[in-house]
Amino acid sequence: MVSIIDIAMGLLLGISCFLLVLSFVSYRRSGVCSMRLLSEGLSVHVVLTVLLIFAAYATDWFDRVDGTMIVVVDAIVLAAVISLGHFGGKIGAESS
Repeated sequence: MVSIIDIAMGLLLGISCFLLVLSFVSYRRSGVCSMRLLSEGLSVHVVLTVLLIFAAYATDWFDRVDGTMIVVVDAIVLAAVISLGHFGGKIGAESS
């Protein structure tokens, strides 16, 4: 049975993958450093989210943990990665 937490984690993973593809293609076309930083951060976020989902289904580690907190933390990490890519890349925004 699919729960709301599973749907939310899937949506966060889908958003992260979509933004990763957009930022990677944008970096390859323009060479702007902020897109490179965003691509690196989003790739780390995708890997961590996939590992988190895999660990939740393959093991029973998260049975005692509230799933809402995991979704909130994952959303905060995604927002931090996006803001770091946006603001961190603007400091040294030059073509590579």
